[in-house]
Amino acid sequence: MMLTKSVVVSRPAVRPVSTRRAVVVRASGQPAVDLNKKVQDAVKEAEDACAKGTSADCAVAWDTVEELSAAVSHKKDAVKADITLSDPLEAFCQDAPDADECRVYED
Repeated sequence: MMLTKSVVVSRPAVRPVSTRRAVVVRASGQPAVDLNKKVQDAVKEAEDACAKGTSADCAVAWDTVEELSAAVSHKKDAVKADITLSDPLEAFCQDAPDADECRVYED
């Protein structure tokens, strides 16, 4: 006779879906958007949401501020990483490599 041992597997608790909304910030060929202005506006909206709304509304609003702030930070990092955006001489030399200012002398 074979004995079997029963195993009880607990199920993870299922949390209700929150009312969070996603903020997607993409780089594209669109005109430049002043992200700093958007962050300032989002902070004002978050403060209003916390003063007048529920805690869920407050959390969603501050998540939006966090996402926009991260986009500003990533944009600054991208400018620092791309030397042609941070150094005007590099941009000039890409357009006019034969210019006197762009000559490179090697020993």
